[in-house]
Amino acid sequence: MRDRIHSWLSPFALDDALRLHATEVLCRLPAPVLSDLMDDPAFSICDYDPTPGRVAEIPCAPPARNRPSRPVALKRTLARRPADFIRWVIAHELAHAHLRNAGRWPGEDPELAADALAEEWGFPRPALR
Repeated sequence: MRDRIHSWLSPFALDDALRLHATEVLCRLPAPVLSDLMDDPAFSICDYDPTPGRVAEIPCAPPARNRPSRPVALKRTLARRPADFIRWVIAHELAHAHLRNAGRWPGEDPELAADALAEEWGFPRPALR
């Protein structure tokens, strides 16, 4: 599965270090969640340079009928952080994509929902250092 995920990620504009971390996160997702992301042509993942004054261009897949695009954009500087933090951020952002930026039920805060799913998938929010 790791090779399939790595191949699937290859066309996305993603820093090599972040691609390796994303592969590790994706390998640990439940099969239905992984399928939801990998089988959706409206899903994309990329990184961008957060330099002040620089315009970030986030590529978005064309939405399908009644399905908006689901881009995940990661700051390239994330690669300089500890591995547990990098993987938590990636899992958190993939949770947003999976939940389509909503909660797991009506009225749930999307940030809390993404944190909860990331933790459920084995990526708890790391303690501040």
